[in-house]
Amino acid sequence: MKEFQLIDEVMPQVPPADHATAAAARARMLGADRRRHLPVWPKVMLAAVAVSAVMAGGFVAVPLLGGTGVQTAAVPEADAVLAAAADRLAAQPPGTGAWWRREMVQVARMKTATYTVEQRVRDVLWASRQRGYRTQRGLVSAKPLTPTDAQAWKDAGSPDLCDGCLSGKTYFTPLKMTTKPVTELPTEPEALKAEMLRANDKETPEAWLWGASKWLLLDVESTPATRAALYRVLAGLPGVRVENDVTDIDGRTGVALTYGEAPTCQQIIIDRDSGQLLAIQEGDGSSAYVIKRLGWTDDPAPKESTFS
Repeated sequence: MKEFQLIDEVMPQVPPADHATAAAARARMLGADRRRHLPVWPKVMLAAVAVSAVMAGGFVAVPLLGGTGVQTAAVPEADAVLAAAADRLAAQPPGTGAWWRREMVQVARMKTATYTVEQRVRDVLWASRQRGYRTQRGLVSAKPLTPTDAQAWKDAGSPDLCDGCLSGKTYFTPLKMTTKPVTELPTEPEALKAEMLRANDKETPEAWLWGASKWLLLDVESTPATRAALYRVLAGLPGVRVENDVTDIDGRTGVALTYGEAPTCQQIIIDRDSGQLLAIQEGDGSSAYVIKRLGWTDDPAPKESTFS
């Protein structure tokens, strides 16, 4: 049986919340006891209209301009935003269909001495434990990134913009994680973390978990509940921080899990409303996997893999 494979390489200031609030939000992300009572926050009056922000987790106060007094609005912290998104994702059913399909656009921005070229390749993965795997890869575009880059490219003699556009990705297989269907992986954060670490025999735990997480999110039919648990695992790792209002390479905004420091950090960007994966990208914008569609379908898969 061909095993699932892991991508080796992917790619107004506010007052701080009090310690109890931040701790409650963090504990929730790490799967702590959800029976714990959080502090009750007062409603905020805005132009005589009572507005209450109903979110899970902690809040920070943001000053509002205008009027003669100082008003504040409750804004959720990044940890709370991620917790709520994970809750919504975990509540979704596993899904059904003949094939699990992931459609994404692989973006690479390459700098020369005088200009930057952006290449985009469509990459569709079809997966079925019974029927195997299919891949469809095709060039979407290859062009100078900006008008200034376009002029510099012309000045350089208009060389080929698509050298190696469809070259394959580098893979390795975490064999110990493929001994049972990924749809049976744990949906509780600590149990999932333990299962993932069971397959690690060389790398530091944080590096292994981050890399294996990209595999679970991009290339296998892990369930929504497992994906939600994975977000919580990553949020608790040393070196990983949760950031709100992060924009992916295509301009979509979400909440991000960021690993490492700029400019070499990597980001997993998540839709705040659904908890679905938006993109995995390098923090410097040099490359990204931008998700277009992901889930089970009864659409027919191609009879064989194609590269065009």
